[in-house]
Amino acid sequence: MHIHILGICGTFMGGLAALAREAGHKVTGCDAGVYPPMSDQLRALGIDLIEGFSADQLALKPDMFVVGNVVSRARLPDGTAKFPLMEAILEAGLPYTSGPQWLAEHVLQGRHVLAVAGTHGKTTTTSMLAWILDSAGQQPGFLIGGVPLNFGLSARLGAARRPAPANAALGEASLFVIEADEYDTAFFDKRSKFVHYRPRTAVLNNLEFDHADIFDDLASIERQFHHLVRTVPPSGRVVVNGLEESLVRVLHMGCWSEVSSFGEAVSDFSADGAPHAFDVLHRGQKVARVEWGLTGVHNQLNALAAIAAAHHVGVGPQQAA
Repeated sequence: MHIHILGICGTFMGGLAALAREAGHKVTGCDAGVYPPMSDQLRALGIDLIEGFSADQLALKPDMFVVGNVVSRARLPDGTAKFPLMEAILEAGLPYTSGPQWLAEHVLQGRHVLAVAGTHGKTTTTSMLAWILDSAGQQPGFLIGGVPLNFGLSARLGAARRPAPANAALGEASLFVIEADEYDTAFFDKRSKFVHYRPRTAVLNNLEFDHADIFDDLASIERQFHHLVRTVPPSGRVVVNGLEESLVRVLHMGCWSEVSSFGEAVSDFSADGAPHAFDVLHRGQKVARVEWGLTGVHNQLNALAAIAAAHHVGVGPQQAA
């Protein structure tokens, strides 16, 4: 398949491009401000980049246009389209889709998806979780909104089949860890990106008011988080920060999966000690110890979230820590 990505230089769309290329698809793309380091990374993968959104890119004749949420129907002061390529796609009736939708259909389908959502700490926690699973020999795929130093890249497909799952009941579906953003999907799909991912393990790390450009209030964001909870299957697990009242409200809207909490002393997973050196407690019993160079309670909570999520796919706290 040949896909042409509109807005390819964003962290999410650039990662998607890398995944598509690794999967054997032909990938081209365009953006305004095609510059290093993302341009260098994409070109190193053999991806042709075009500056701007000119309508003459229709001549590439891709099988699918993948539209980033930077694209809109906006007009410039002189009345011309800000994104003439999108206008031409619509006028010609050509196939197009959003990045999250393409990812769901062509990468995530059939995998055990572990999605990390939250106002803060998504990139950090997603990186931690991917590294925990990789260190445990699980060869996960991942898409992260940054470049973790441990991996040196923001996205990879991972193993096609899960190697030696620690718990046979979990099956052989390969693991994929994704940073799950609540921002909207595209100009034609105003749902949050994460509703497309259909995780079996959903981490709700924290929730505060953010993105005032698209959300009216905190309740609006809580509703989107509940849409994510609605997509977790009965055998799945929602890993939730027990310290967040907003997330308590989200779960009170309804939850149909197992819930594992972290953060509070009465949570399933909690910490005893300073953020740089602490015992990990599972239901009050010490199960592991973390000693690292990071500081701050926020990083301690990120670690607990990652450990709790890894536990759902058979990687124990001792191994995770």
